[in-house]
Amino acid sequence: MDHDMEKNIVPETEEDERAWDDRMQVGMVDDADPGAFEPLLLPQVAEALRSGEPITVLGIAKEGVACGALAGYIAGDCFHVISLYVAPDYRRQGGARRMIRELEALIGDDPTIGAVEIEFTTAEPDNETLLPFLEAMGFLQESDSGRNIYTFALGDLGQMKVSKVCGHENGYVRPFSQLSVDLLHAAQKRSVALGTPQPEQTLTGKELERELSHALVRDGRIEAYAAVDHSCCGMLTLCALWIGDSNRVTLNTLVKSVIARAQELYPPQTKVAMQAVNDQSRRLIMKLAPQARKVSYTYRLTV
Repeated sequence: MDHDMEKNIVPETEEDERAWDDRMQVGMVDDADPGAFEPLLLPQVAEALRSGEPITVLGIAKEGVACGALAGYIAGDCFHVISLYVAPDYRRQGGARRMIRELEALIGDDPTIGAVEIEFTTAEPDNETLLPFLEAMGFLQESDSGRNIYTFALGDLGQMKVSKVCGHENGYVRPFSQLSVDLLHAAQKRSVALGTPQPEQTLTGKELERELSHALVRDGRIEAYAAVDHSCCGMLTLCALWIGDSNRVTLNTLVKSVIARAQELYPPQTKVAMQAVNDQSRRLIMKLAPQARKVSYTYRLTV
């Protein structure tokens, strides 16, 4: 998924939790029919339920009104929360806290599950409140090991001078809009086989910005690419970056090509999100945009 939850909650305290009375109910939501809780779920969660994927959903209701939901899945020894939401009229009453505690109780008897983990971005204003809330609940921030999402405005950058990939034998860099569908399809198949970073959809998906996404083509096939969509809160998002066996010059050229083209097509106030996948790409982002802001976090609670 992303990497972010589009709906979230505001901080709550122990006093807030006491605001819930005996008319409050917390329990499992019917996987086959989420009913009144569906509007409280992310669209992809509701779709996963309908398709029978192994998603666990807890709901909270007060006086018979569905007012909050928590959804996630188990992977390895961890329960991953992918959606946590309380309706605005019911916030600061302890609903999110109660759902987290109910989840702990639910998985507490399973010796194979040792933690609850939440990944989110603070690119959405509501999500900034998650930091103090999770810390108050006993979650600890995990090290990102250089992997993170950073945001900045196009106007924060100087005009990009794009270096060339020297020599015909080293290939050429072109936007996806200038590449054939067959070439992109072949790259998609190869990327799946190699397990390389790729967009959630496909390299030919309509969600991609074809003018901004760029690829290095050598000997009739794509050897590296930088794909752009709007998956991070509607911002221009560098959603997949792969340089294969290419060198740092290729990485710089691809990223700068994306930015240079974006500066031609979008106003300076346009927000951009870039994901660092390792220390090398993080250093490049910070070099290009020293004021870039880290917005993605992972918090973990041992149970």
